[in-house]
Parts: sequence; structure tokens; C-alpha cells
Amino acid sequence: MYGQRELFHSNLLAWFFDVLPGPADAVFAPLAQPHPDAGTKRYVEREHKKLDIVMHWPALTPVAIENKVFSLPDADQLDQYRGVVEAWSPRPSLVLLSVCPPDFDAREWLYLSHTELAERIDDALPASSDYNVQTMRKYAQLARDLHALLGAVEVSSDDEPVWLSPELLNQVSSSQTRNAILKARAQRVARMLNEVIPGLEGAADHWFTRGNPLVDALEYTVVDGLQVDLGWQLQGSQFRRAVVYYEDSVQGRGTDGRAAREALSRKHPEFFILPEALRGARGGKKEFNHYAPAFVYVYANQPTMTIGQLKQAAMEVHAEVVALRKANDLG
Repeated sequence: MYGQRELFHSNLLAWFFDVLPGPADAVFAPLAQPHPDAGTKRYVEREHKKLDIVMHWPALTPVAIENKVFSLPDADQLDQYRGVVEAWSPRPSLVLLSVCPPDFDAREWLYLSHTELAERIDDALPASSDYNVQTMRKYAQLARDLHALLGAVEVSSDDEPVWLSPELLNQVSSSQTRNAILKARAQRVARMLNEVIPGLEGAADHWFTRGNPLVDALEYTVVDGLQVDLGWQLQGSQFRRAVVYYEDSVQGRGTDGRAAREALSRKHPEFFILPEALRGARGGKKEFNHYAPAFVYVYANQPTMTIGQLKQAAMEVHAEVVALRKANDLG
């Protein structure tokens, strides 16, 4: 049940280092480099300088491990951690343990998949019924299962639905793991959109709220002197055209703020034009929907939206935002 938690994996690998030093060294010491000034003690640290795991051996560089399970590797985060260890002496070897390889130049970070980790563990463990050994055998199988499970959340085709099917999710008994899978899918959908729409003013992002995954792309612009974040949002079956107002006069959680936002929104119907293919699916009885204090949207019902349809809708909205920005620049 804790398989989706990075903390669980990091804690268990640190435990492995302590209780089974021979097999643990066979798994991790080859990732280090010989170094005469590495000290004389063998020990492991958790969350040292924000690094998930740091392993130390005599005569070897430390191995600093950044552990990713369901979340994708992050270039900025890896750069930050690289800066943290810049002044260490000796400088550690950097290992990115992740189900997914980075889709960017990770520089000094060595990628280690959970499948490869599982193979290393199985190869290093002795033939024994000892509790510690059996625990690590089960962990190796868990690592393989997670790798296979995460394969289901990758975006592989324009024809596949944006969100994972209930039939697939219902095969996972743990609600925590199901939620982690949904978050992971949203993250990968957002990454895909950033790849196909490189000109976004604000990158497509992902969230998990009210039990549902969400992806959006809201771009800052100024229209007729009005500062807004303008774009779209997909949560569950709702594809939304959305605006976030910066104007203090229309913000608020009460009826006055809501009325002010609606009056301003009526002056700007261009903020709420649904993509052409979705206009016949306009949903809801209200003229506008709100998330106080500043978010206003209209939506189309799209329970079976595919990746290809989302790409097209997102590119169409982005083109409209770019046109608005250019028109106001010219004005």
C-alpha cells in the first residue's frame, strides 16, 4: 500500500544498506568512483541537504540518489541538487532512480530504472530464507510491478483517452495508489502538451483536486488594459475555457465579487470561446461558473476526450490567446 510513496522506497533502501551490507554494496558500490580521500566509514544518510539517500564507503565517492517513483524527473530540481553537492569533497556520484528516464540532458546524473534496480538486488541476494533477504526479494518484485504499472500511464497514442479507464483503475485495490496513478497520468499529459505546443507563455501544468486529475494551460496576457490568465482546463469530463482576473475590484468570495466578475466577463466573450469541435457540447445551465476569488469558466462535456482531441483543442485556444496578445500589442 505504500508502494506509491517515494519516502517508503528511500527508507527501505537505506534499511537495506544497513542490514544487508554485502548485497547492498554489490548493488550500489559500483555506482561510486574510487577516491583516496573518501574517509574510513561506511554509513547511509536520509534527506541530507534535501537529497533522498546518500551512501558512503571507505575509499569511494559517496552515491547521492534522487528517488522518483510516480513523478517525472525534473531538470530544475536535479540542477538544484547538483549545486548542493558542488562543494562536497569528495563530490558524490549522482544517481537518478526513476521509473521513467529523463526527457532532457541530465548531465552528471546516471539514470537507474526500478527494473534495473530489481535485477541488481536479485543478483546480489544470497539463497536464504532469512527475513531480511526475503523482504528485499519482495521489494525487488514490487519495483518490477511499479515499472510495469507506470507503463499504463504513459501517453502513447493520439487515439487513447486522456484519462485512464475505470476498468484499469479498478484493478488497483489501494485508493492511495489509484490517486497516485491519476496524478502521474496528468503529469505525463501536461508534459506531452508542452512538447507539442512549445510557444505557451505559461507551461501546461497538472494538479489533483476533488478526487480528479486536472491539466491546464493558462497564459498571462493583457486585453484592453485588463491583466488576465487566459486559457483552458480539463478536469474529469469538463473541458473549460477559463480566465483568472487580476483586478482587485472583481475578486472576492461573496455575491458582490461574483456579480462583478460576471459583468466583466460579459464584456469579453472572446475569453470563453470553446474550441470549434466542442461547441455543441456546452454544459451547465449557468452563464458562467466560478472558483472564487478570481476564476471564471464555461465548459463542454467531454467524457471520452482523446489525446488527439485535447491536443487540437489546446492548440486552438493557444492560437486565440496569441492573437489577442498580438492585437493588444498593436493597439
